[in-house]
Amino acid sequence: MQDTIERTIEIPGTIEAVWTALTTAEGIRSWFGDEAEIDLKAGGEARFGWTEYEASSHAIVVDVEPPTRFSYRWAATGSERADTGPSTLVEFTLESTGTGTSVTVVESGFASLPPEIYEQSIEENTSGWKTEMQDLHDYLAAVDA
Repeated sequence: MQDTIERTIEIPGTIEAVWTALTTAEGIRSWFGDEAEIDLKAGGEARFGWTEYEASSHAIVVDVEPPTRFSYRWAATGSERADTGPSTLVEFTLESTGTGTSVTVVESGFASLPPEIYEQSIEENTSGWKTEMQDLHDYLAAVDA
């Protein structure tokens, strides 16, 4: 049973620009859905939304280490809260490369999800992170241009 999804991408932009895109509501809305709220501190709440799909997800910030590491636990279903229902941990790690910023996202905890949502969650999030990381790249490439 797969427990983890991992993606790494090189982003054209400074580590500070990538950090802002990952950790501010305005930045998040630019590449990850079109609605976002975030209280950027350990234990802070966040919400991500996609009006096109009439979907949103609740999250709890776990770690904030500017500008290299950020993580949150988010609800595995839109109808639950991350702190009371099934959830997975999303961790972003940033590293300056000299030509941009390497961004790695690791989402873990799928093996602990209830069997009735495991398959759909792993499938949707595997393809989702591929798309979203490309959206992050494209957004920051346009900003950097």
